[in-house]
Amino acid sequence: AVVSTQSTGEAEKLFHDFKLGEYVEIMGGQDKGKHAKILSLSLETSRCIVRLPSEEMIDLAIINIKKGSREEYLRLRDQANESVSEDVFANKPCKKVVSGVADPAKSKHSNGNSNQKAWLHQDLKVRVVCENFLGGKYYCKKLDIVDIIDPWTCVCRSEKGKLIENVPQSILETVIPKSKGSLVMLLSKSNQFELAELEEKDSKSSSVICVTLIEKDVVRASYDEVCQFVGDAIR
Repeated sequence: AVVSTQSTGEAEKLFHDFKLGEYVEIMGGQDKGKHAKILSLSLETSRCIVRLPSEEMIDLAIINIKKGSREEYLRLRDQANESVSEDVFANKPCKKVVSGVADPAKSKHSNGNSNQKAWLHQDLKVRVVCENFLGGKYYCKKLDIVDIIDPWTCVCRSEKGKLIENVPQSILETVIPKSKGSLVMLLSKSNQFELAELEEKDSKSSSVICVTLIEKDVVRASYDEVCQFVGDAIR
């Protein structure tokens, strides 16, 4: 679909009207009328990632959101949490959860396992770990994800600017930046697609400590649960 110059200009204006962590209301599509919280904004694509009160993540055009109510979002989130808690209590024994991330000691830093959930997201920097992909031309090379075809397949851009289509998640692993303060995206279920700043990196335990941009929460995550983010972000 061709995006008009007017729509592009409107989206760019709206981009500067919103900020990470802001509460919004969705104005179009099947989720019209729902309240949400902004997790990421991209000026390049004029899109945003928002979280619904049910914890579901949605990718939206910026022109499809407007200022919303924090109070209404929190009220709906509490309702959703109560509903989930009742279902869990009624159907299976409770299990105490100490942390929302996996045990770093068990991490192999390999997100290509078929048992893993889909974690691909635009503007992530990833590394190819398959020797047979395109004859090994990109083995151990870093790529930037520029588009998502489906939850398990993406389009990447090489360091030389070449676009590579139909790249499967199964041949990729996350990239962990070296410098403190670098932007990363969290991939664990409890913080999925939230942006954060890298604070510490522990290669012995294959884990990092980072601080989320929105809530300023300190999160420890395995290498598999965090990835370098190269897109736009308002800090």
